[in-house]
Amino acid sequence: MYRVNTLALAVACALSSAVSSAVSAQATTNESIEEVNVTVSPLAKPADAVAAPVSVLGGDELRKAAASTLGQTLNSQLGVANAAFGSGVGLPVIRGQSANRVKVLSDNLDTADASNTSSDHAASIEPLLAESIEILRGPATLRYGSGAIGGVVNVIDGRIPTAVPEQMDGAVEMRHDTANSQDAGVFRLQGGAGNLAWYLDGVYRENGNTRIPGLAIHAHEDHEEHAVVEQHEEAFNTDGFVGNTSARAKSGSAGLSWVTESGFAGLSVNRLENNYGIPLGTHVHHEDEGDEHTLEEGHDEHEEHGAEPVRIDLAQTRYDLKGEHRFNSEYWDKVSFRLGHNNYEHVELEGHDGHFHEGTRFTNDAWESRVEVTHDAGGEWRGAYGLQLSRKDFAAIGEEAFIRPSITDSIGAFSMKEREWGNWHLDLGARLENVTIDPEYGSDRDFNLVALSGALQYFLAEHQHLSVGLTSAERAPVAEELFADGAHLAESRYLIGDANLDKENSVNLELGYHHHNQDASGWHAAKVEANVFYNRIGDYIYAANTGLEDEESEFAIYGYQNRDATFYGAEASVQFPLASGLSLTLFGDSVRASFDNRIPGQSTSVPRLPPLRYGFALGGDYANWNWQWRNTHATAQQRPGAFEETTDAYTRMDLTAQYNFKLAGNDAVVFANARNLLDEEIRNATSLLRDFAPEAGRSIEAGVRLHF
Repeated sequence: MYRVNTLALAVACALSSAVSSAVSAQATTNESIEEVNVTVSPLAKPADAVAAPVSVLGGDELRKAAASTLGQTLNSQLGVANAAFGSGVGLPVIRGQSANRVKVLSDNLDTADASNTSSDHAASIEPLLAESIEILRGPATLRYGSGAIGGVVNVIDGRIPTAVPEQMDGAVEMRHDTANSQDAGVFRLQGGAGNLAWYLDGVYRENGNTRIPGLAIHAHEDHEEHAVVEQHEEAFNTDGFVGNTSARAKSGSAGLSWVTESGFAGLSVNRLENNYGIPLGTHVHHEDEGDEHTLEEGHDEHEEHGAEPVRIDLAQTRYDLKGEHRFNSEYWDKVSFRLGHNNYEHVELEGHDGHFHEGTRFTNDAWESRVEVTHDAGGEWRGAYGLQLSRKDFAAIGEEAFIRPSITDSIGAFSMKEREWGNWHLDLGARLENVTIDPEYGSDRDFNLVALSGALQYFLAEHQHLSVGLTSAERAPVAEELFADGAHLAESRYLIGDANLDKENSVNLELGYHHHNQDASGWHAAKVEANVFYNRIGDYIYAANTGLEDEESEFAIYGYQNRDATFYGAEASVQFPLASGLSLTLFGDSVRASFDNRIPGQSTSVPRLPPLRYGFALGGDYANWNWQWRNTHATAQQRPGAFEETTDAYTRMDLTAQYNFKLAGNDAVVFANARNLLDEEIRNATSLLRDFAPEAGRSIEAGVRLHF
C-alpha cells in the first residue's frame, strides 16, 4: 500500500546524479549577487538556506506567469497544481493538498476570504499586483497555524512601505489575452520624503467566455452512475467556448509608512471587486432537460432555455497595520507586529430569463494579529518567538445557504530555533494552539493543537546541501466541515458536515537535495532541487462522494468524514547552463495518496489528485531579450476516487518572449506568451468541474510594461 512511486523517485534521483560531478566543487567570482531573504522565515534567511522546500516567484518570472487567478499563476511551479472552477477561480493545490490545508497569505497574514469554504469561491488576491510570491511546500503550521498543514502561498504586495524611496517611481502595464479576449491594466506608484513613504496601486481586467477546442461538457457514457453529466450534455452544451465564464474585476490599494533608522510603522487599505461566472452545465435544472441546445459563441446563453447561469459578485475591503522595531541589543534582534481586518462578502447571483437575482450571501468579518520577536546572540542559537490571534465571523445567508453562521477564535504561540556547527545546520520548532468554533445554534467545538518540527541540513559546500525534516502537526476541522447541511447551487453538490469530526494529525518526513550557486559560471552554476516526501495523515477530513442523490435538489450527496490517508511523492528540477546564453531545464513532480482503511463501496484513492507531470524548458537570455519554450506532459489520472471520473493525459506546449528597450529614458518591456500551442483539450484532475470546463485552448497573450 505504501509503495513509493518509482517513476517519480527515478526522476528525482536521475536529476540529482546527473549533476553531482558538475557541482562537487564550488567556483567563485569577483562579483556577488545579492540574496533576497524570504519572509516565510522570521529569521531572515534566503530561500536557498531554508530547510523546507521554498520557491520564490518574482521579477520577470512572475510577470510572465501572472494570470487572473492565483492557481493559474503558480501552476508551473514544482509540486503546485491548479484547482480551476472556470476562468474566474483558480486555487493552488500543493502536493495534493488544497482548500483548508493550504494557507494563502497576503504579506504573511491570512487573506480571510471564503475561498477555503467552496471550490467556486475565488481567492481575494490579484496576482498582477504581486511583487513576489513565496511557496512553502510541506507542513508549515508552526508559524501560520493549523490551516497550513499542506503548505503556504505568501503573496508579497508591498502596500505598506518599509523604506523611503530615493525618488518617486512606478510602473504601468497593459496586456491582452486571446484565450478569453481579456484586457488588463495595472499601475503601481510609490514615493516619499523625509520619514514618510507612500504607495498606490490599481488593476482592472475584463474578459469574455473562455475559448476551448471542442465541446465544453464531456460525458462518460461508460459510467451509469454519472447519468447526470450525460443528461446535462444532452440538455445543454457549448461548442468552442465555455459558457458563462466572463469576468470583470478591479482593485486599488493605498499605503502610508513612517520610517526611522530603527524601524517603521505603516498602514494600508485595499478594495477589491470581482464579478465572475460559474461555467454552465453544473447547475442546469432538470425540468428543462427536454430542451436540447448546442450554442455557438456569440449567442446569449442567459436567454436560452435549459440553463440558469450563476455568477459570483465579490467585494472586500481590507485594512492592514504593519510595524517593525530593530533593537540596539547584543541579544534581541527585532520585534515585528501585524494586524489585519477584512470585511468580505460575495453573493451568488442566480440568472433567469436574462435577469439575475440575489441568492446566497457569504460574509466573513475577520481579524488577525501577529507579534514576533527574534534574537541572535551571535553564539550558538538564534530564534524567534511569536503569538498569533484571530477571529472569523462567517455567515451564509439565503434559501440555499448550506453552512450555518459561526465564529472561529484561534490563539497560538510558537517558538523557532536554529544553530550551526561546522557543516551542519539544525532547525527546531514548536507551536501550541487553541481553536474554538461556535455555531449560531448547536454545540461549539474546542480543539487543542500541537505541532513539532525538526530539520537537519548538511552542507556539502557553501551552495549545496542535503536535508532531512520531520514534522508532526494537527489541524482542526473548519466550520463547513462540521456544520454544512444543504445544497450548494454553484457546485451542484449537497454537502453534509459532521459535528463530531476529530482533528487531523499529520506526520511528514522529507528528504531533499539543493544546489544553487548564482555567483558561479559554467556547469558550476547548475541549479538543482530534488525532494522526496512521505506524509501520514490520521483522521484526514474530506468530502466523500456517497454515490447517493438528494431527492429535492437532485444533486450528488457529499459527506464530510474522517479517514486515515497517506500521501507520498517526489519533485525535482535541474537547470543546465548551455552555450550562447541558452539554458535547459528538466523537471517533474508526482504525488500519490490512498486511504489506509477500506470501506465497502468506497475507493481507497484520495479524490482530485494531480497526475504525474514531467517536461523540459529550453530558454535563451541575451542583452535585450529572452525567450523560453516549455513542454509539459501530464499523464492520465486513473485513480480519481469514489464515484469520480478519470482524466486523459495531455501535453502542453508554451512559448514566452520579451524584449527590453528604452522609452524616453525609461525602462520598457514588450512581452508575448503563447499558451497551449498544440490546442490540447486539458481537463485538470484537481478541478471539480473537469467534466464541464476544460482549460483554454491555443492562445496568445501580449502586452507592454513601462517603468518610470
